[in-house]
Order: sequence, then structure tokens, then C-alpha cells
Amino acid sequence: MRLFSNRSSAAEELAGHLAFLRNEDPIVLGLANGGIPVAEIIARQLDAPLDVMLIERLAAPGPAGRTVGAVDEHGRISMIKSSARWHHVTSQEMVGPARIAFRSLQRKQGRIRSVLSEIEVRDRTVIIADEGVASGARLLGAIASVRDRGARKIAVAVPAGTSDATWQLHDAADIVVIPHRPSKFRGIDSLYAEYLPVTDDMVVSIIERWASQRPAQQPGVRTLITKVKSSLDKNLCCSIDLPPGAGPGSGPFPAVVFAHGYDSDGNSPRNVVISRRLAKRGIIGIRLNYTGHGASEGTLEEATPTQCLQDLDRICQTVYAMQEVDPNRFGLLGSGMGGMFVLHYAARVPQIRSLVIRDAVCGDETSTAERVHASTLLIHAEFENSLAAGMQLMDQSLAGPHELITITDCNRLFSDPISRELMVNASVEWLADHLVAIPPSHDQPTTDVSESSSAPPASG
Repeated sequence: MRLFSNRSSAAEELAGHLAFLRNEDPIVLGLANGGIPVAEIIARQLDAPLDVMLIERLAAPGPAGRTVGAVDEHGRISMIKSSARWHHVTSQEMVGPARIAFRSLQRKQGRIRSVLSEIEVRDRTVIIADEGVASGARLLGAIASVRDRGARKIAVAVPAGTSDATWQLHDAADIVVIPHRPSKFRGIDSLYAEYLPVTDDMVVSIIERWASQRPAQQPGVRTLITKVKSSLDKNLCCSIDLPPGAGPGSGPFPAVVFAHGYDSDGNSPRNVVISRRLAKRGIIGIRLNYTGHGASEGTLEEATPTQCLQDLDRICQTVYAMQEVDPNRFGLLGSGMGGMFVLHYAARVPQIRSLVIRDAVCGDETSTAERVHASTLLIHAEFENSLAAGMQLMDQSLAGPHELITITDCNRLFSDPISRELMVNASVEWLADHLVAIPPSHDQPTTDVSESSSAPPASG
């Protein structure tokens, strides 16, 4: 006899077992594809937001192919620590397999995210739902991914599954709810009298119905455009990414100013995704455009190193004066030439709390780096051989706590999604760790930044 007539009846029963989580304001993630119909009913019964969990498992080398991790829709690689240790596999060794697995996720991601925006799970209770569990491999990968995204509590909810898989899930999740564990498990399809494949079209139909009934299940990141007068009395245009719910009088929030490379602008796809993800973490992102770049006035000929550093100074002064910004939780991110500019600015302004410098175009910056006490993450793309020596010298010279990481198999554009996610995630986590954890302060900065910073040397 089958346990359930269909997925709907299984989900109704399962939702009853999850009622104790209602007061924790949970988020329900349905594991694509079969978990989506189950998750929809659970979310409805608990009056909770619904999202789709797009993930592919990563297997260890060898014939057994035991799952050691997973890759999600952004290319984020998450490892199942116990399995990875057992098979002596690191996340770096999974970059190649992750690139292959990621291709199948890209096809689904575009259709789904055009309807339903991804929900921020950090510091939330998350219920991961599926239609059944046999080996538990994909669920273990999903748990690892959600854990890496900062969920406070993770519950796995499945109508029925094997006892062996259940014990593995208990080791990984905080709560496991599997009401039925048949002694003779013959596959997930054997649980249901009516078991039809859940197609991509069906998934889209479910989330379209959900989105039409709940058009705003959470506030999103807002981007404002503002202009600041440069030292040339020309408009500098910058984009400000605000955390969800931020507005006049809110905060104070940490803030990060982005300094792009000479051949880029404030809409660099690498910096945009970092800034918006920081905003979801409660950090204001300010993406400037130097003189003559992007929508800023002026010519490229006027964008000398001296002028670009003065542009950065003007933007930082403006940000410091914002009531919504905590001046003691202030960071900078620079790439290419922008990496050199933020290094020189941090050497002059000691209250800068944290830096991320990505493949800086610089020469011998030893004396400058020796005056930088901010916590600094240096990111180097493996194929940028001409920049390696400068990044290593900076690593040896920085006075404050710092770390140098190399992203393999890529250049400074981080064109493939796996390499880009490794870079983005490292940047976001570093800045959040060094800015968010600091208690908010309403004190004004102890150093006067009204004077324009001195220009860097012509080297680089």
C-alpha cells in the first residue's frame, strides 16, 4: 500500500509536523524539482516565504562517487565537511566538477529568478523540503549551501525516507522531520499512488501562482543615483545600494566605497554583485565613477591618478557625512588602479576599518602598505601573471591583519561563474566579518578627512 495518494497529501501531513516552527518566522526552500509542490503547501500552511533551492551535488573522485559537496545557482561551492575530510577533498579540487554541474543550473535559474527573487536566508530559520529521501545526497549538499549562506537554524522536512539517510541528515541539520521511514524502501516513487514527474514548466507555474498571491514577500535592495561635485567642479555620478528597509533616519549602517579600475566604471558586473550582496547583509555600497568614467562628467584625459584619488576622497567625505552611515564601520574595495587608490587612501585615513584589494595595478608600494593598519583581503586571479609580484609585495608589507588568496584558472574579469562566486563570496564575507560585527557608533571619525588625499606616485 502506498503511503500517500500524491505530493499534496504528503505535504499537508508534513506541514502539520512543522507547526512548531511557525513562530520562528521560517523560510521554506523547495528542492528543485520534486520538492517545490511540497514546499509550496508547507509555506502556505506556515504563512512563510517560499523559495526554490537550485543545487547540484558534487561527488568525490572514484567509482563510488560519494557526495562531498554541492554547487548552487550562483556557483557557490559548499562542502560537506565530514565527507570531504573522509575523502581528503578540498573545495579547490571541486572547482572543475562544479563548472560542469553548474551548466544544468543556469538553464533553470533564468526562468525561475525572472519570477521569484532569491530570499536572503542569513540569520533566519530555514526549512528545506523535498518529496522524499533515498540517499540524502542532494539534501546534504543543500544543507551545506544554506549553512554557508548564514542560516541560523536549518530544518529538513521530507514526508518519508530511509533510516540510513535520516541519520546522516541528523548529523548535518539542526532539525530533521521525516514522519515515515518504511522498512522496505523501494524508491521515492513507491511512496505515492500518483507520482508524476515535476517538469520545469510545472515549477514555473507554481512560483508564478505564488508570486501573484504574494507580490512582496520581502523588501529588496534599492539603488539610488547621486551626484557629487569633484575638485574640477564637475559632477561625479555614483550608485548607492541600500539595505532592504533602509531610509531616511535609519541605521547607522556600515558602508563600503567601491573604486573601479581605469578601464571600468561603477557598473562593473563584479562590483555590482558584491555591492548588492553586501546591501542584503546590512552594508551600504557606494559605487563611484571617476571623472570621465560612466555617467560622471569630464574626459578620460582628466582622469589622472591624482584626480581619481581626489574623486575617491570627495565621495568618501560625502559618505562620512551621511546620517545613515556609521563612520567607524567604513570599508573600501578597489580593483586594478582602484586597488592602488584605496591603498593610498587607507594609509592616510586610519579610521578605514577594512579593505578588499583585487589585483591592484601598482609598483613598489611598500612604504604605503606599511602605513595601512586596516584588515585587508588581497585577491589575485591566477592568470594575471604581471600583477602577481605587486600583490605578493603588498602581502609582505601591510602593517595590519591581512590575507592573500589566489583564485585559480581565471583572469581579473572572473568570467566563469565558479571563479566569480569564489571571488565575490570571499569579498563579501571579509567585509561583513570586519564591519558588521563591530557595534554601531554615532561618534564622528577621529581623523579629519576634509583635506584631499595626496596622489599616489606615478609608478604603475
